[in-house]
Amino acid sequence: MKNPMEMPWKRAVIGMLVLLGLAVVLSACGDEESPVLPAKGLPMPEFSLMSLDGESVSSSELFRDKVVVLNVWATWCPPCRQEMPDLIRLSRLLPRDRFLVVGLAVDSHADDVRAFMRDHGIVFPVFWDQNGKQVAAPRLGVFKYPETFVINREGVVVEKVNGAFPWADPEVVAILHAIEKTGRVPPQEG
Repeated sequence: MKNPMEMPWKRAVIGMLVLLGLAVVLSACGDEESPVLPAKGLPMPEFSLMSLDGESVSSSELFRDKVVVLNVWATWCPPCRQEMPDLIRLSRLLPRDRFLVVGLAVDSHADDVRAFMRDHGIVFPVFWDQNGKQVAAPRLGVFKYPETFVINREGVVVEKVNGAFPWADPEVVAILHAIEKTGRVPPQEG
């Protein structure tokens, strides 16, 4: 005769395996595809941006035929605050007909973003992604801030920068102009 303690244990293990298998099968049965996250050398996936006034804008329309510096940031983030003056300067240095500096704020409240923009004189377009849940995390794969994507005129991601960066540095501005002409980041010397 079999040990009576062995039977319930086997049933429990078999039950867990059946549930695990069912979970795997069901997770693969969704109608939605997982979004393709941006990566260097690949086209930037299309997504919708929400203005601070609640209007939706297509990224492909907004970015069309421009070199784009897309900065994902938050008003409460110290490195984001540190690099913001450089982004403001950069937006003033680059011709607006060929370049776009654009922000995607991941704050909880749009009013915080509006106040920050007003207090710091932000002159470039800023969109809002409440808590980063619609675009930043699921569409861009951004969970740490700031993170910036540089996109060429053809819509291809040519660089991704994590953390604060000296965007208005003359060398960086020259690199952005080279990207406009060639579609790629120039090779590093040395």
